[in-house]
Amino acid sequence: MELNRLRGLVVVQAAETEAVLGMILSRLDLAARTDQPAGRLLQNIRQKIGGFCDTECPPALDHIDAAVKRRNRVVHDSPVIGRVWREYATGGGECVHVLTELGDDECDTTSLVGDLALQQDATAAAVELLNCLTVPAQSS
Repeated sequence: MELNRLRGLVVVQAAETEAVLGMILSRLDLAARTDQPAGRLLQNIRQKIGGFCDTECPPALDHIDAAVKRRNRVVHDSPVIGRVWREYATGGGECVHVLTELGDDECDTTSLVGDLALQQDATAAAVELLNCLTVPAQSS
């Protein structure tokens, strides 16, 4: 089913973002645990990022946070598929799909493609953030 394939792609892309978040945290704090979920990694990065990056970090971190929340919805919410029975004029019939929900939200390929795009953008933002990290100047 296309929806399950797209859900899988969202999860795989989110794992890429999580890996980059781990690299960011390890640059900010060599002793930090990087084997944590993305939400926890992001929280730790927010606490430690000040003074390490020359660019504005909060927009990138907010974008990554939105992607983490969408990933959690895709992974943890159970899909519910609604079907109806349609009778054929010639006899018999078939079940016809009418609605899919993921948690409390209606879900279709368009929404999951949007979720995947959000994950891809979050990975790109995380890589940009990783690339802009500099070690703060040491006081003499």
